Amino acid sequence: MAKYLVCGRIGSGKTGKPFEKTVEAISEKLARETAYSLFGSNAGIKRSAIKIESVDKL
Repeated sequence: MAKYLVCGRIGSGKTGKPFEKTVEAISEKLARETAYSLFGSNAGIKRSAIKIESVDKL
């Protein structure tokens, strides 16, 4: 599995808190899903509140 750096914001608009998360996944699509899943299970954040801006392979 490859490592991906997922970057984005939690919250709405420019006031959202930026984040960077490194995840292991088979593809870029699964890296996005893993990031959504981690934020949802660990912090109780809904997918609609998470804005993923980029996914880069490391």
